[in-house]
Amino acid sequence: MTSWKRLGAGTALATLAAVSMAQAGGFQRGTADTDILFDKGTMTTRMGFTYVDPQRGFDSVNGVAGSYGTYTGTYQIPTAAVKFGGDAAACVGNYVEAFAAEGDYTALPGGAQPAAFPGGSRVRDLEFQSNEWSATCRVSYSANAMRFSLLGGLFVEDFNFEGSSLANRNIGATLPASLQGALGALGAQLLVPVSLAAEIEGSYQTGYRIGAAFEMPEIALRAQILYRSQVEHDDNTGTGTLAATGDAFVRLANGAQVSVPTAAALLARSGVTVPSALLNALPTAGTILASGLPAFQNTATSPQSLYINAQTGIAEGTLLLASFRWTDWSTNRAVVTTVAGNSNTSPYYWDDGYSASIGIGRAFNEQVSGSLSLGYDSGVSTGAETTYTDLYTVSGGLSLKNTDWAEIRFGGLIGYWTDGEQSIARGGIYNATVGNDWVYAANASLKLNF
Repeated sequence: MTSWKRLGAGTALATLAAVSMAQAGGFQRGTADTDILFDKGTMTTRMGFTYVDPQRGFDSVNGVAGSYGTYTGTYQIPTAAVKFGGDAAACVGNYVEAFAAEGDYTALPGGAQPAAFPGGSRVRDLEFQSNEWSATCRVSYSANAMRFSLLGGLFVEDFNFEGSSLANRNIGATLPASLQGALGALGAQLLVPVSLAAEIEGSYQTGYRIGAAFEMPEIALRAQILYRSQVEHDDNTGTGTLAATGDAFVRLANGAQVSVPTAAALLARSGVTVPSALLNALPTAGTILASGLPAFQNTATSPQSLYINAQTGIAEGTLLLASFRWTDWSTNRAVVTTVAGNSNTSPYYWDDGYSASIGIGRAFNEQVSGSLSLGYDSGVSTGAETTYTDLYTVSGGLSLKNTDWAEIRFGGLIGYWTDGEQSIARGGIYNATVGNDWVYAANASLKLNF
């Protein structure tokens, strides 16, 4: 019995949870460390760091197969928790990056996603994150070698977005009337390739979490259920910048593109002279055409979720570990970013997400314990986009304790992402496929008891 107790307090279950939740379906990154509420000691602190490398890339875009690299960037998740209290009651303060995503599409043809329609803008890159600060408390009642606990608390969460798109801007209206007429007679347009970048922020919004736990310390049994409320960010505003990404050019009536000097020579043959001062005044790559443009985004929703995790001793020094999570990702329909009246839409139309894992924890001696787990995450993609397909994972963790007041944990995860496809028919902006890909993650944490 005593080794069950030791393993229940020192298992690497929390490490497995950290690396598993960091690659759960959708935009999930980290979760508040509420397991620390059950640690002994008047004051406990845990600091962690998780690194994730999701290697997702397109196999084909609009029917054209190619090697397009990966568009999902690596990311890091720092976490911090400080707990105060004892057996009857305790509270913990947490920081974690709760939700985030990053997409870099510069390796696709033209340096961005395909346009929704001919001549439309094309998403080049995007990134968002939500930071969570929270306080969660536990109130417990013990009787007959069992302990019952109620959990509850509040959190605040912000929203930050950065993104850019590419397009061609018609600047013919800036020309003298005579030149406008000459170009119009040829059916030509004076264009400049541009990027439209946006930086948008949403203020901190409040949510809550509530749950319960049941424990039988003699057999290292603990079962916990925790609900996290939905949060809506509906005040997402910021600014945009319009910049030239290349030199101005002329598009002829037949669709051919020619340089401005070449077009000027063509006009000269028709008796129309283009002043050299005008040529020199045209925007070139890097020219800022406008800044401080008004930008905003539609409501961003951090979905509600329900998390259940449990452990119990099944043999001397051995634990059975299990977890389940439901996340209401069906609230994520489409993201619309608007800068100075120009809008870009990123469609998702996700399903709800379900994650489950089962594993074994083992105490090797008083100082070392470890765990191994298998996991499954149901894909949330429905065909409008195809990043988050079904994911199968293997994760492991190791806990090292040299005293009663210090513990170091290490964990790792390997995940197998199944293939998928998106299509215009299912709400996507373009057709694309992804193959079977891999995900890698690693985690380390330090816990101190006082």
